[in-house]
Amino acid sequence: MIGRILTVAKREFAGYFDHATAYILLVIFLGINFYFYFQEAYLLGEASLRPMLSLLPWLLLFFIPAVCMRSFAEERNAGTLELVLAQPIQVVEFLLGKFLGVLFFLLVAMAGTLGIPLGLTFGADLQWGVVFSQYLGSMFLISALIAVGLWASSLTRNQVTAFIIGVTVSFALYLIGLPTVTLSLPGPLAAVAARLGVLGHFSNVARGVIDLRDVLYFAALGTAFLSLTYFSVMRERLSRERPAYGRLRVGVLGLVGIAIFAALAGGQVRGRLDLTPGKVYTLSPPTADLLRGVDDLVTLKLFQSAELPAQLAAIGRDVDDLLRDLDATGGANVNLVRLDPDEDPDAREEAGGLGIRPVPFQILADDETSFQERYFALAVQYAGESQTIPFIRQTADLEYRLASMIRALTRAERPTIGILTGHGELSLDAGLRLARGRLALEYNLMEFRVDSATAAVPDSIDVLVVAGGRMPMEPAAGEILSRFVDDGGSLFVLKSGVTADMQARYAGPTFDPALDSLLQTRGLGIVPSMAFDLLLNERVQVPSGFGAVVREYPLWALAQPASGHVIVDGVANVPIRFGSPLLVEVEDSTLVTPLLTTSDGGGRLATPLSIDAMQEWAEVIAPDGQLSEEDIAMETLAVAYTQPGGGRIVLAGSSSFIHDETLSQSMSGLAGMVFFQNAVDWLAQDEALISIRSKDRAPPLLLFPNEWLPDLTRYGNLAGVPLLFVLIGVLRLARRRQVQQRSFTEGGALT
Repeated sequence: MIGRILTVAKREFAGYFDHATAYILLVIFLGINFYFYFQEAYLLGEASLRPMLSLLPWLLLFFIPAVCMRSFAEERNAGTLELVLAQPIQVVEFLLGKFLGVLFFLLVAMAGTLGIPLGLTFGADLQWGVVFSQYLGSMFLISALIAVGLWASSLTRNQVTAFIIGVTVSFALYLIGLPTVTLSLPGPLAAVAARLGVLGHFSNVARGVIDLRDVLYFAALGTAFLSLTYFSVMRERLSRERPAYGRLRVGVLGLVGIAIFAALAGGQVRGRLDLTPGKVYTLSPPTADLLRGVDDLVTLKLFQSAELPAQLAAIGRDVDDLLRDLDATGGANVNLVRLDPDEDPDAREEAGGLGIRPVPFQILADDETSFQERYFALAVQYAGESQTIPFIRQTADLEYRLASMIRALTRAERPTIGILTGHGELSLDAGLRLARGRLALEYNLMEFRVDSATAAVPDSIDVLVVAGGRMPMEPAAGEILSRFVDDGGSLFVLKSGVTADMQARYAGPTFDPALDSLLQTRGLGIVPSMAFDLLLNERVQVPSGFGAVVREYPLWALAQPASGHVIVDGVANVPIRFGSPLLVEVEDSTLVTPLLTTSDGGGRLATPLSIDAMQEWAEVIAPDGQLSEEDIAMETLAVAYTQPGGGRIVLAGSSSFIHDETLSQSMSGLAGMVFFQNAVDWLAQDEALISIRSKDRAPPLLLFPNEWLPDLTRYGNLAGVPLLFVLIGVLRLARRRQVQQRSFTEGGALT
């Protein structure tokens, strides 16, 4: 059986490459793919296949029906289908051979896109586990759409008609799961539609996680349409009056029904393979240790309406997975409770007592827009105390948020973080409001001000944060902070050596002798220069005569981890705006660890200087027009220091990454918050949650070491790969034509 299937598959596969149409389709598919991918990928600056995967389903929507339309329609129109089926081969063998032949051809098309990840390796450390999952997910999608295309081809003799049917049915499978459709359906039907939609399952696999539910869905979809194709071919061989026809119809309908049931019920199947770096979709070991180590029962209460809006379906699935993992890992220490406040008045009253309110959602029904309120919240309860997430909007950091709540409720004593004020520093109410919300989950917070009556930092403060400061400290304040570190306290200094005025477009040096003295006695210092990075930086919008122009701004560097220190493990792209390089002259190098640096395209500029974003930065850095090694060098932007017999210090050459404005506006704001929280945890010697918080789902930045490599990668794929297929096609078709023109010898052998 397998031999006959492979024979048909080989015949089908070779048949595509014997016609110029196949090469034309391949060139069009690859050309469109490459063009739009590099347009978006280079704009985003990420080493990821996401731009390709967002376009791929829509390319396949037309490409696969175009490839499949000839499979049965051409055979039937030429009269060869009956001839083939008259041979000693079963219809199911013939059908599976056709399916595999088309699949092999389309896998060749996908193999043509491998130049993208290979090219990206020149500019980033690619996440190959995610890439493998994305290509595997693409194969699942392709297999399902091939089944649809073969069914469409089996219905008619006309290839154009088969193409139209294939596109229409495939588009319906896409459309059924989109918010455009699900928002207009009642709750239960919307949930069914969301599960039957193709795109949701494809996006799940493409993120780097192979989930059995998605595998089951694509297998069910392929089985359903292959069964319909089998029925379409067999019905022409059987009389409708014969019992065999009735049995065939019942059997096929049964298979289709089972497939649909499997696709819908697959949501209850558990099992997944996480191929992402750091297993970001898998429960972290510190979370498991935390759950196993609690002294009393932790109750997790999910307040969820039975009919969630369709736009929350994917989030709901992730929440369900995480809660099941927490429940299974915690064992007897965790009690998972699911409540529906819409149906249970007691649950509604309890939710209200916890500060949980329903959230209105816009629903489109009967061409009218209405609002319906739904619950989707979590509460963590322990020993009579509670912490809540009033509404679950996303799951990127949900594990960390729940773990931090559990830790805050179960720990005997919470450390205290002090925020120094009085010199123009950022405070809990001005500049640190977002950071305050995060820190308050795990620590007690208080502001501390040095005055004439202050003799020392209060014993209750475990970590003291100095965030910025427009005015220099008093000498007495510097001495108090120095004694605090000598006595075992921890100090977090976030301060730049320059002051920037965006309105005046000017930056000048700033000095703080008392703080400088504290740092210098320990071999550290803040250089009164402006750090820059020509390669890794944020973009800013600059007004011009033609509207806003987006430009790279080297003075807003994106700092990278400089070591494997726990503070920066998994952290990247920390936004350092108008930062300063650090001076590190510690005699014992084991006491200090670099945390953040610029890229190889970094450096420092003497102040004062203009900070106008419209400048040509190469000319600013090297006025003579020749960039040298003296102009470009990696600069240290943050370090961790451990004082022998004393406390710990983290020094960063900027406080911008923790400012409310940066956190709310910068695309890399979350990285700044994670770095800040990790540093505070390390200073407080409380590192249990660092690895959970540092889980990063963002792809690595795309940073080519040479200016010509981006163009080589782009045009090597955009032009080189299609031309390679054209060359293969020309050679194969020329050889085929040459073979056809040969004359036969008397015995029938080719000469």
